[in-house]
Amino acid sequence: MIMKILFSIFLAMSVLWTLLPWVFGLQNYVKSHNKLCGLIARCYWLGLLMIHPLLIYAIWFYDMTYWCFLLLIAAHMLFLRLFGRDLGTN
Repeated sequence: MIMKILFSIFLAMSVLWTLLPWVFGLQNYVKSHNKLCGLIARCYWLGLLMIHPLLIYAIWFYDMTYWCFLLLIAAHMLFLRLFGRDLGTN
């Protein structure tokens, strides 16, 4: 039960991270690249945003293994590497 609570808090904080800093990086990336690359970046960001509530649901209502969190962290690192380099607000 404690692990479910801790992982849910981690996912909630991760959603905030996806909403705030990643959207600044996404907007800066879209401004400096062509439309196709911008569309790919937006779809990736939207996928990251949607996977968090699905994982919270899976934690509480399914017998889920926690290796999915490692995949989520890897997906965030990939987003940082590809699209989120410039997190400035200018």
